[in-house]
Amino acid sequence: MTMATAPDGALIVAGDIDMAGGPILEQALLERESELLAQGGGDIVVDLTGVDFMDSSGLRSMLATARSAAARQANLELRSVGPQIIRLLEITGTVDQFTIASRRD
Repeated sequence: MTMATAPDGALIVAGDIDMAGGPILEQALLERESELLAQGGGDIVVDLTGVDFMDSSGLRSMLATARSAAARQANLELRSVGPQIIRLLEITGTVDQFTIASRRD
């Protein structure tokens, strides 16, 4: 799994978000949230264009971030979410915890 920051501040993730990558993603999300707080707040945006697989550890990391963002009146926005990840969110009943900005086939 790799990550980069887009010019608009979105966290661009590529690769599988699995047991090995989940904690790395969580750390990156925490760092992004800290940056946003230092700038006065705002939504955390994650671009999942390069992600086709996410397991429960990745979901846990994103849920923790979504809850933290909600506590400060912000959102975790997911961009370019693939069908496998949408299905995971629907099966686990967590799709409403996120702002889904766009989906891909």
